[in-house]
Amino acid sequence: MARPMMSTSVRAGDSFFDTQGRWRRLPAGDGYRVALRDDHPYFSHHRVRGWKVLPGVVYLELALSAVARARPDFNTCFVDEVVWLRPVLANTPETEIDVQLAPISPTRIEFRIAHGGEVCGGGVLNAQTVSGRTEALATPLCVRSQVGAETRDHFPRSEVYAAFADMGIVYGPYFQRISYVQRLSNKALSWLSNYDGVFLGWAGLLDCAFQAGMAISIGERRESLMPYSLGRLTLHQALPEQALGSAFVLTEKLSPFRTNLTVFDEAYTPLLSVFDLGVKPSHLQ
Repeated sequence: MARPMMSTSVRAGDSFFDTQGRWRRLPAGDGYRVALRDDHPYFSHHRVRGWKVLPGVVYLELALSAVARARPDFNTCFVDEVVWLRPVLANTPETEIDVQLAPISPTRIEFRIAHGGEVCGGGVLNAQTVSGRTEALATPLCVRSQVGAETRDHFPRSEVYAAFADMGIVYGPYFQRISYVQRLSNKALSWLSNYDGVFLGWAGLLDCAFQAGMAISIGERRESLMPYSLGRLTLHQALPEQALGSAFVLTEKLSPFRTNLTVFDEAYTPLLSVFDLGVKPSHLQ
């Protein structure tokens, strides 16, 4: 029987999460097994050195989706202790991924992403909040004004994605949401949009935010980079139910391989912050 076609874009009104696939409980009852097809844009629009590679941000999406299914009462406020140990590659028509959940306390749930009998990554989802506390931004809004007023480095979309292709990372339209990047030394402003009708779900939004961290190094590095650790991801707002039309990212490079960033909506409202994102060469050949 022919397989139904998989949508390769996110449209206005579509869900913010796009992990379409078959979800079923793990035999031990401690999570879910998700089957994603090789033509899902998470694979087909995200290639590193020719390989179809599941974006690291989808590990987080799978964890958030699994907890929403298992614990609808659990409201994730931040994620920490995140590591990416190995990539998930689409080598068959359908790839099975295990999302294992282990409660640590009433406000903390550890997650592990596994494939082919190996742990590929993990972290901890946290529901604990401090009443009356405003969470700090990884990159403050004043950086936008500073970059806009002082920068002379402006990279349009075509130049950004040509530079990524030179690094061995080829993105399809699903992940080509950066319209331009303005760079000022170790800081950058990146505008994300639906200029061609493809809206921003979780994976497109966060992956392009991570791309903005690489874009700071345009002209400096040539090897393909992949995330390997994340100190903390803070959700400043409840995640939207529908895909976004546009957003912007303020990025600050802490070192050649470590970055802070904050994502804002077009009304300048902070959506999420990523503290201490670590990247490393992919080593895929």
